[in-house]
Amino acid sequence: MNVLLIFLKEPVPGNVKTRLAASVGDEEAAKRYRSMVAVLLEQLEGLNNTHVRFCYAPDDADDAIKFWILPQLRGHTINQGNNFLFTPEKHAQPFTIDFAHQGVGDLGQRLERATTQAFDDGYAKVAVIGTDCIHCGSRWINAAFLQTSADRCVLGPSDDGGYYLLSTARKSTSLFKNIPWSSTDTLRMTEQAAVASKLTVVRLPPLVDIDDEADWEEVLNSAIGGKLRAAHKREN
Repeated sequence: MNVLLIFLKEPVPGNVKTRLAASVGDEEAAKRYRSMVAVLLEQLEGLNNTHVRFCYAPDDADDAIKFWILPQLRGHTINQGNNFLFTPEKHAQPFTIDFAHQGVGDLGQRLERATTQAFDDGYAKVAVIGTDCIHCGSRWINAAFLQTSADRCVLGPSDDGGYYLLSTARKSTSLFKNIPWSSTDTLRMTEQAAVASKLTVVRLPPLVDIDDEADWEEVLNSAIGGKLRAAHKREN
């Protein structure tokens, strides 16, 4: 069984999409963030043999995150105790969901902790994504898992020098150490760390992260723009 870790924040104005907020304001940026997550959740339909874990911040937002995320899922959700079973309405494969707080530390420390815990929980392959790249749906996540092996990791490059997805089949803490996060060198340094750990790096196609107003407009004008526009309309 594979596991997809989705790193996200409680959508509180002033705490999310701060670069976007510089041009559109805190309230509008939070609405756009919620819109992006709604589209990303829709894009998850079609996952194969994959458990989904929402890794949230802040750590005390468990109930708030569940109250926000679960009603957004298009289909039927059953509480199974520690997990939720989600069956999409479009005849896609059901998958299970759980929630975990990110904990303290910088992004590298939180990624290392979450991936290590996933392997300790018995998952064979672990992928991690954020919420900035709404194009990263089940197509690319399934493809990443297919290419991932003990000696091969997968990275999905974003156009800002970072990455929208990382997938690995072994504990590789070096992938998250001494990385300049949110910089133009994030992807390059992560690839160097992978090679130093004797991992072959496979790249997915580059996709757009939504960080600022220009990115927002670019995605609105892309093939997925209609979904984003509709989700944003629901927030107003």
